[in-house]
Amino acid sequence: MHPALLSGKTIATTIAIVLLTGSALRAESQLQVVSPTNGALVNAGGVLMVTIKTPPSAFQTVSVVGDGPFALSTNLSAPPYQYSYAIPADFASGSYKFKAAGVTASGETVYSEPLEVDIEQPGEAKKLQSEYLSLTLGDQQDQALQIWAISAEGSKADVTHSKRMAYASDKPTVATVSSNGTVSPVAAGKARITVKYGDKSIVIPVVITRTPSRN
Repeated sequence: MHPALLSGKTIATTIAIVLLTGSALRAESQLQVVSPTNGALVNAGGVLMVTIKTPPSAFQTVSVVGDGPFALSTNLSAPPYQYSYAIPADFASGSYKFKAAGVTASGETVYSEPLEVDIEQPGEAKKLQSEYLSLTLGDQQDQALQIWAISAEGSKADVTHSKRMAYASDKPTVATVSSNGTVSPVAAGKARITVKYGDKSIVIPVVITRTPSRN
């Protein structure tokens, strides 16, 4: 093949890729979640409204994709692109990510910038409750805690991953605990994990039966 023809095909392919990429970027920039704002606080037991803004006829369908309350979403084929999510009163506290998804006329799916909301229990807990009263861990064995907040009315909700939650080990040379409540053995011995949520706290004793082997 003549070098000039080869060069012409390469240039044409490059231009096509650039045009398609530019089109996708333009479509993505046109797909915006205008509410809620990133990092918004949402109370469990309330209603979360999501509003998406697009130019007229930019997308065949628009939906919301994400975790937690955003796991299920209906495709809307015309504005207004608004979604209502009823958050159960016992919904697990924590951060949940989501984004808008739009399908263009060519069938391509593009996404908005990702956002997250922080779902929390309103008010203070009467007390805390742990799935484990104590932990005994062996070699190379991690254990995720599960913590519930008990309300004055007696209802309980999972607050393990709440932003209001704090975990601490009194002996990190024996056992450590992550910010999401996972306990990891370090050396044989005993430690105490303090779990604090608001003004309430509980202590979980931990026994490490064997020092983890080092590879």
